[in-house]
Amino acid sequence: MSRISDVEARELLEDAASDSRREDFARLKQNAEPLSPKEYLQFLTWAAFFMRESPEDRPRPVEKVMLL
Repeated sequence: MSRISDVEARELLEDAASDSRREDFARLKQNAEPLSPKEYLQFLTWAAFFMRESPEDRPRPVEKVMLL
């Protein structure tokens, strides 16, 4: 999967924050129907591809003591 440039990322964020896009999302929310559990799992399975991150992008873990 290729990474988007900083310019492309900024353009996407500006588009998502635009008034017209917010109105579109508000209309979608008004007409929305809840997903069934099966549909929800299908969506999560599909979306998992886009949620993956590269291990190099993660901050280095800080040593902490975890008490269980």
